[in-house]
Amino acid sequence: MAKATRIVSMHSGYETNGVYTDGFLARPSSGTGLPGVVLLSGMGGMTWTQREITRHFARAGFVAMSPDFMGESLDGHAQRLRAKNALDVDHATKQIIGAAAFLRGLPWVGPKGRVGILGFCLGGGLAILAAARSKEFQSAVIYHHSLFPDERELDTFDCPMQYHIGTNDHSTPKDEIDAFSAAMAARGKTFELNWYKDMEHSFAQIAPDAKVSAPRRAATDLSYDRSFAFFHRTLGKKSKAKAKKPAKKRAR
Repeated sequence: MAKATRIVSMHSGYETNGVYTDGFLARPSSGTGLPGVVLLSGMGGMTWTQREITRHFARAGFVAMSPDFMGESLDGHAQRLRAKNALDVDHATKQIIGAAAFLRGLPWVGPKGRVGILGFCLGGGLAILAAARSKEFQSAVIYHHSLFPDERELDTFDCPMQYHIGTNDHSTPKDEIDAFSAAMAARGKTFELNWYKDMEHSFAQIAPDAKVSAPRRAATDLSYDRSFAFFHRTLGKKSKAKAKKPAKKRAR
């Protein structure tokens, strides 16, 4: 395994058309012209796990920003689900698109820097919308999106996409993925689809040091290796630290 990049991380935020968005930033401690990545949580918002995931991407060489589009701390599944269902999707999408401009305003990325977007669950659907409604993102990684935009939004989705989904996902079942794949194909668009055997919803939304089963840890690590490699490939310049090489065999 390559030695991880030394990083710094901090509470952060930015304004989009006068509207402030809170967030969390992690980046390599040095370097310029680095790839930027906007990371979107699920309905849990800015949890400790989301901050740890942000640092994980920074150690792989990315300038990573997690905008707190949920805007509040929520406890319990029912409370989070109500907040998800009440979310102003259009407003949240504008906030998320604004995160790309924020990253390009930092010297480690720069005004001509390439920026990707990654979202889990609710954030996965928002990532699709943000990439479809703007030209700010050069690639997208989606984990088991549970927000399903109108198919017509896909007409303007033009960046490379990588997708991750567990075979036992109850929130984003296979028929939803089949419908999404068909909608993409009908528009002449392709994407890389990775299945993870026996994995459930949100299998990869865990901190790097979380105590989970060996199969779940292996699937999570494989999915991140693939995400790191995909972003480095589609966003260009790598930092001095390289992500681990993904395993040759794909999970099925």
